[in-house]
Amino acid sequence: MEISRIELDAARETPVVIMEEGLISIKGRSIIENAGDFYKPLYQWITDYVAHSSEATRVIFAFEFINTSSTKWVYSMVKELAKFNNVHKNLTIEWHYEKGDEELFELGEIIHSFIDCPFLFYEAE
Repeated sequence: MEISRIELDAARETPVVIMEEGLISIKGRSIIENAGDFYKPLYQWITDYVAHSSEATRVIFAFEFINTSSTKWVYSMVKELAKFNNVHKNLTIEWHYEKGDEELFELGEIIHSFIDCPFLFYEAE
């Protein structure tokens, strides 16, 4: 099965998204009132990807702001990614946050604490 590619430009309330073989990247603001409308197709893509890919994959989350409904979808996507074949060898999740943004750092720690997969934390200036 060929893996499709998703590329979405950032908007006022939504992040920039790139999803392709070997890379999943979600960066920017995610302050969507009905986050399911935005994230459900991304979640479905991840479900299909986990089922059909064995490619080493880098996952990047770099949020400026994220609201509660978006957080629930991000958690669901990470939970799905944890099912990846040989997850500790083939998957790396990078959690980027701005220096001093303790809330975003702690959110990454909380998500990581519930899910057994590799997490790397990066603090940016």
